[in-house]
Amino acid sequence: MHTKESHELRWGGLAGIGALVVGLLGRLVMGNAPSIHDPALVIAGYLSGYRTQILTAALLFAIASMLFLWFGVALATAFRRADENSDTPGMVLAGFVLVTALGFIGVAVFAGVTYAMTAHPALLAVAAGPYTALTVMGGIAGVAVAGTFGAVAAAIMHTRVFPMWMAWFAIAVAAIRLLAAAMIGSTGGALSPDGPLMVILPGLLTAAWVLVASWLLIREHLPVPSAGAKPVMGH
Repeated sequence: MHTKESHELRWGGLAGIGALVVGLLGRLVMGNAPSIHDPALVIAGYLSGYRTQILTAALLFAIASMLFLWFGVALATAFRRADENSDTPGMVLAGFVLVTALGFIGVAVFAGVTYAMTAHPALLAVAAGPYTALTVMGGIAGVAVAGTFGAVAAAIMHTRVFPMWMAWFAIAVAAIRLLAAAMIGSTGGALSPDGPLMVILPGLLTAAWVLVASWLLIREHLPVPSAGAKPVMGH
């Protein structure tokens, strides 16, 4: 019989998949967002013309952030059960809290700026400023994501809760995120803060890792740490 805690970890896995689905839906709702290097009039026109879509997407991203945090809590719980004396579960949890807070604040500010500027059209003249600033903020937030996945990799190596290749996968995600953040000073091309290599590649790798980890939590494919020890998940 599965324990109550086991089902909680399953729900955490479902939350991880839910975060990906809701986040993707939010991105689709936003439509073809302009680059930070587009003319100011293009950015202002986007905020004005896509006001409803942007506010709806911000709400979806906020929901996705909370689901992502739930997923992170489930991961930290699984690591803690494998070794209650390790610091890595606390680092993983702290990382997910930080990343979620940054993401939640970012989308809330973006929604607030959009609402204010469309309610007071005179402010659209300076729309490119906060739009660019929030994009750069998202790039720098990649450092927090990198740190979180680094902690996840360390926790996997220490507890063996997931297969070892998941630890190396997490390290790859952390490295790509850190590299993207380090290139934040680039002013154009694929390496700009909203360029394909800085947004799409890190996003796809992160989503792939979360999807696999979520599936493992749902399927309860986590090993018993050692003979006689309490299972990480109920069996």
